[in-house]
Amino acid sequence: RKMAGRHARFIKYPPLIRAIPDADVYHVLDHSHTNLALIPPAAKTVLTCHDIIPLLAAKGMIPMPTGRFTRYTFPLRIRWMRRCHTIITISESSKRNLVEVAGLPEEKIAVVYFGVNRAFTPLEGKKSAACLAERQEILQKHNIPADALVIFHVGTATRYKNTPAIFHALRALKEDSQVGNRVHFLRVGADFFDDEKALIESLGIGDRVRHAGRILGDDLLAAYYRVSDVFAFPSIWEGFGWPPLEAMACGTPVVTSDVASLPEVVGDAGITVAPQDHAALSEALRSILTNDDRRYTLGVKSLQRAQRFTWDACARGTMAVYEKVVADARNS
Repeated sequence: RKMAGRHARFIKYPPLIRAIPDADVYHVLDHSHTNLALIPPAAKTVLTCHDIIPLLAAKGMIPMPTGRFTRYTFPLRIRWMRRCHTIITISESSKRNLVEVAGLPEEKIAVVYFGVNRAFTPLEGKKSAACLAERQEILQKHNIPADALVIFHVGTATRYKNTPAIFHALRALKEDSQVGNRVHFLRVGADFFDDEKALIESLGIGDRVRHAGRILGDDLLAAYYRVSDVFAFPSIWEGFGWPPLEAMACGTPVVTSDVASLPEVVGDAGITVAPQDHAALSEALRSILTNDDRRYTLGVKSLQRAQRFTWDACARGTMAVYEKVVADARNS
């Protein structure tokens, strides 16, 4: 798959771009394809940069390993971005990184937030028959007791998602007199790394951890968000933070990190803690799992917060960038 991706970026796509008749705007949709921004006229080129996490890691600003290839290629991508008319990024946090760390001119950067897909929505009433049936089906599928308190997480095969922090918090919660007998952790997405599996065993939480694997389709993923009591996302860094937003759109309370773009996304609708403060993460999760009123209040605030992030607004922001590119080209 890696070879196929590189073949597309460097061999397949460039001639396709060169064959396009003169366009008003050329938009490279992801910074992994920054080399394609070298082909169209610079004055008509827009590029979306989601984050510069590899560069931050290479500079030692976030605790995450980077490969030699990435340490070489990512500065090249930054250099190629400079020729674009506009860089669209997806949070004020990512914009600050582009200016302060990558050294890009602030006037070349536009922030356009992502939206949340319509599948991520609550069912009517937590106690409704449909909601109870949905929860029963998913908990039974993963051998989780019906009265469990479920901590949910969406993970990828990357270290900065910081899954071990949840394991340490789960260990503390398992020993808590109020929630210890009921608390379970449910993860969808990539499998755990080998050292994470070893950590699960050493902490004695294997009986409380469930891995659902990859979920295909937003409708099913939304159901997993809805049946959970709290969503935990102690990521070390995010360019935006879709999973917390998806959880909020489903009415599920969120505990996430107080770094990068995550406070920007959750606002006062979620609880933020330092990503490596396992005790604070445990206490934040406990405060939601043991307090029905707080869980309900955060759920309501989450729904209200999520309504700010729509694809219509994203489209309007992107169109505004296009219009400025066209206007500047006409005036040059």
